[in-house]
Amino acid sequence: MTIGIIGGGVWGSALARILSKNKVLIYARDENIVKSINDHKLNPKLKYSSFNENVSATSSLKELKSSKYLFIALPAQRIREVVSQKQFHNKKHNIVICSKGIEISSSKFLTEVIEELMPFNSVSILSGPSFSTEVAQNLPTAVTLATKDKSNFENISKLITHKEFRVYYTSDIIGAQIGGALKNIYAIAAGISQGLNLGENAKSALISRSFAEITRFAEIFKANKNTLFGLSGLGDLILTCSSESSRNTKFGIKIASSKFENYADLLKSQEVTEGYYTVEAVFNISQKYKIEMPIMESIYNILYKRYDLKEELIKLLSRSLKEEVI
Repeated sequence: MTIGIIGGGVWGSALARILSKNKVLIYARDENIVKSINDHKLNPKLKYSSFNENVSATSSLKELKSSKYLFIALPAQRIREVVSQKQFHNKKHNIVICSKGIEISSSKFLTEVIEELMPFNSVSILSGPSFSTEVAQNLPTAVTLATKDKSNFENISKLITHKEFRVYYTSDIIGAQIGGALKNIYAIAAGISQGLNLGENAKSALISRSFAEITRFAEIFKANKNTLFGLSGLGDLILTCSSESSRNTKFGIKIASSKFENYADLLKSQEVTEGYYTVEAVFNISQKYKIEMPIMESIYNILYKRYDLKEELIKLLSRSLKEEVI
């Protein structure tokens, strides 16, 4: 049996390593990455880690058609473009979405995008506090695998033989997606706080109130609070907001500490910063359902309306006092 991975970036390659007791085939568009993996068992994007002989790569999606298990590790906004290509579709696929985000154009969760575009046997979400470079180095990591059928969880977890990569089960597919997507927005906020030298007290308060906003958003979609307080929710939020290893936190630090005429130039200078795109989708959803999310709105205003950072901070601090509720 060959496991397919769609995405030749750092995360797709890290997943290939933890699945590599099985045959693994990575799809990547970049022919240089494909050649490097096949000839040297190395992905130039993934430093300090190599693959065993079970891992190979291809630039042809069609070669993934016979894969019983298909792990999707693409930037969220590219998923529609790739999975709409029918040459690899197979109703026997068990799909595991490892991407984090919400589609801007449709305001749909990634499971909804997959359901719209391709046939499958089952669909699951893998999410949680998992920096890809640490996963690739076999450092201890725990994540959530969300799927409706627990037997599907058991089958997928058996594919992962690394003891350092621990998987916990939930049936709450929506909750697992919300935590993984929204935390990237608040990591940008945490980075801005750090870039403005507001201190550790401010960052702690920011993370706590960000979590309150995530729970309000999740309530609209009837997500399970246990999921939000777990690895794919609070766990991922804490990791992403607390570390400069997070691309989103780095992005926030840079826009707070430097003058950029065009954020697009900054976005091009680093790996995909999902929070920049997710905030637009979440803003649209919050407007539709009238969800109170002031921190998220401030990040949206800063990124898309070019509002002044310090003025947005003053606006947040000037809000009326209220009871703390989560």
